[in-house]
Amino acid sequence: MDLRTDPRLRAGRPDRPSRAPSRSAPGIGLWLFLLLAALPALALAVDAAPPPATALKAPPEFGYGADGVTHATLRASLSPVMVGDQRYTTMVFNGDYDAPLIRTRPGGTIDLTLDNAMAETTNLHFHGMTVTPLDSGDSIFQVTEPSKKTEYRFKLPPDHSPGAYWYHSHIHGGSERQVAAGIAGPILVDGLLDPFPEMKGIKERVLVLRNFQKTLSGKVASEITTSAPSIRTVNGQSQPVIDIQPGETQLWHFINIAANQYFRIRINGQPMQILSRDGNTVNQKLMTEELLIGPSARFSVLVVGPDAGDRAIELGSGNTGAAGDQYRGERLATLRSSGSRVATRQITSPYPVLEDYSKEPVAQVRQFAFQDSATDGDAFLINGERFDPRRVNTTVKLGDLEEWRLYNPSQELHQFHIHQTDFQVIAINGKPVPLTGYRDNVFIPARGSITIRIPFRDPVMLGKFVYHCHILEHEDGGMMQVIQVVRPEDYAQAKRLERLGGIYGDNQTCTYLQNTGRAFQLPSNVQLPAEGAP
Repeated sequence: MDLRTDPRLRAGRPDRPSRAPSRSAPGIGLWLFLLLAALPALALAVDAAPPPATALKAPPEFGYGADGVTHATLRASLSPVMVGDQRYTTMVFNGDYDAPLIRTRPGGTIDLTLDNAMAETTNLHFHGMTVTPLDSGDSIFQVTEPSKKTEYRFKLPPDHSPGAYWYHSHIHGGSERQVAAGIAGPILVDGLLDPFPEMKGIKERVLVLRNFQKTLSGKVASEITTSAPSIRTVNGQSQPVIDIQPGETQLWHFINIAANQYFRIRINGQPMQILSRDGNTVNQKLMTEELLIGPSARFSVLVVGPDAGDRAIELGSGNTGAAGDQYRGERLATLRSSGSRVATRQITSPYPVLEDYSKEPVAQVRQFAFQDSATDGDAFLINGERFDPRRVNTTVKLGDLEEWRLYNPSQELHQFHIHQTDFQVIAINGKPVPLTGYRDNVFIPARGSITIRIPFRDPVMLGKFVYHCHILEHEDGGMMQVIQVVRPEDYAQAKRLERLGGIYGDNQTCTYLQNTGRAFQLPSNVQLPAEGAP
């Protein structure tokens, strides 16, 4: 369905003024049917292009040792790099547009230094990971000034879900431009195939999706316009070749680290089996002809090599609504099948049994309206308010299961994401959705709604974090709010402190001590650096 021909939108104007480019800072069948039916047009419109000749390269990687610790240094700088086959000067990590992969495992530790060699403030968020937001953990309230370094060190819980994640700048007012420029990269938590020993040893590929706005200056754009012509890449390459043998089974991790853009991907004539969404293994066999990968979303899929020959991996054109963005489709890559036929590997082990939150009582029902401002084209709101980092909007008791009803009265998509935890989608536009797996982001249809249930049960999430639209133009424009998860005995005090920044302040355990008179007791699965660690 194309919004331009949708009879519901033929009359009247979009519900907000057209906006200027954002400012830079100083069963799968039913589920997919509902989701795609709710989406304004993202129809395939692919340019014919000759098959590329460059083989897909794996990203550079920081791995872990026998102790399970991944040591990494990310140096953010303005550097001349190749974006696909074109040279640009842009903001990147470690001098390369193809940012390093951080590999870890459940129970592992990430020990990372962010070295900011840029002329602007930045920080990091470890997207989708269920890890502590406190002290040196995944806190977006921590910033790194120019010419400064910040140490991040945190432990993944031993039951952390394996799969694809990513890291990126989350500096408010500048995240869109920094992420679009290159301040983002992939994370892989090993172990996705462990429940399926019959799949052991198959080839895994990390496919990092991003787009880079073209400019005449050869430098990163000063203002990001999602509808502007851009270079779409896989692992920093334009139209790479992905090799496979006929019959061979490979595991591909698609990771969308673009600031704003949706990727709708089809392998011409080749189905894919979804194994994981947003780092969460599904509970049944899910086959699809195409993937709709929103900003920040990840899909891990099994691909089987077809008969010998080339097949286009196609990127569909995008239209996120009458008040949103439009961008053209093109060939993204080529699947090249060659060599002798091998036996196809298939899953025969049982899929995980997942808790169905739709069948459980909830402690709280909340409603949130994700709104475009009617008067300011650069302003985006939740329940009529723009983001204020100095206050807490939502306080939740640890252990509660909550239902959140997300409404979108605007004429464009919004991409909901919450930090530190996952959720279950239970309804789209009021229609129940069967459980196939959990998510950490989902789009809210234009003029529609999504109902989700969120388990605030893992003590590792104690602290203060955010939920927001992951179209980063909207996040920077104010479509974000602060949430604090507290122990039940701290709830009354935390509520009183909401307008003063909450019980944790800027996510420091020392602030908790000041506000409660009690030392913060770390959960047993949380690891922070020793006092005085560098």
